[in-house]
Amino acid sequence: MNSRRKGWMIAGMLLAVVLLISACGGKKENGAAESQPVSASAAPSASPSAEASESANSGMRDYESAKGVIQIPAKAERVVVTVPDYVGDVIAAGVTPIGAPPMVFQASYYKEYLNGVENIGDDAGPALEKIVALQPDLIITYNDEAYEALSKVAPTVFIPYGQYAYRERLQEIGRILGRESEANAWLDTFDKAVAEKKELLADVIASGKTVAIFEIWEKELYLYGKSFGRGGAILYDELGLKAPQKVVNAAFENGWAPLSLESIPEYLGEADYLFRGLRDPSGKNQASIESSKIWKDVKAVQAGAVYDYNVDDFYFQDPIALKSQLEGIAEFLQKH
Repeated sequence: MNSRRKGWMIAGMLLAVVLLISACGGKKENGAAESQPVSASAAPSASPSAEASESANSGMRDYESAKGVIQIPAKAERVVVTVPDYVGDVIAAGVTPIGAPPMVFQASYYKEYLNGVENIGDDAGPALEKIVALQPDLIITYNDEAYEALSKVAPTVFIPYGQYAYRERLQEIGRILGRESEANAWLDTFDKAVAEKKELLADVIASGKTVAIFEIWEKELYLYGKSFGRGGAILYDELGLKAPQKVVNAAFENGWAPLSLESIPEYLGEADYLFRGLRDPSGKNQASIESSKIWKDVKAVQAGAVYDYNVDDFYFQDPIALKSQLEGIAEFLQKH
């Protein structure tokens, strides 16, 4: 960790602790009950029955997290999500977060859920002063560097990125929030929507046609599998479409793989459908590729079967994102 980052961490932790102690002190002076939970490791020793009674009275419960057993609210209400990938899960479980990172505000399908939600800063370094001011009763993150500072603000659940597939992650976050039934209800609704789309696309699915996903960046090309967003979960897991075997071999294990212009025929040439994302602000790399004979000779290009997806909308792989991606993907496949 460089000195600048280390300094930020120390300053952030000190700020959080100072503000937290000040807030708690103010509550005591006013005679109000102290609402900030105390972790099991920091609590004074007591008999098991006394500890259980204290947890029951304060509405707290134990949760086995990746950082050990912590106490969290029995049913969290004021939730801050410091990383973009879990925001949709929290929403689908029936909770509107009070704070979220800036990236989620760019995706069209979140907008209706984020009215009044505070932008808490970059997910790589959330603004602790904003989070403290929001007075959360629970924080959810996968940011290891910020975890210690965040855990001094409120109970913080650390869920390592990639630990769960999208269905299991929603169910786990539902358990964390005390809203398992809401999470399962969303999955039931989603499964019905998928079944309807599969019925409409029965001929396409039965045809054995293949799909490949790739992105054009300013200087690079990348191939994607089914576990790195970009609509892979819908195309491959939910609709049951297949990728060319070379795409499977190259990108499915790690979720992505580098691609070169020269290797486009090898990896994309067999695909009947191409899903393409554009992360090339200048458009120069895109123009160079599209003007090449290599690109023009690709089967899906010649058939007009290329879907240009919005990278902000196809980046995520959470319940809200998947529902939106399902609609766009199904509409495209029906027309082709």
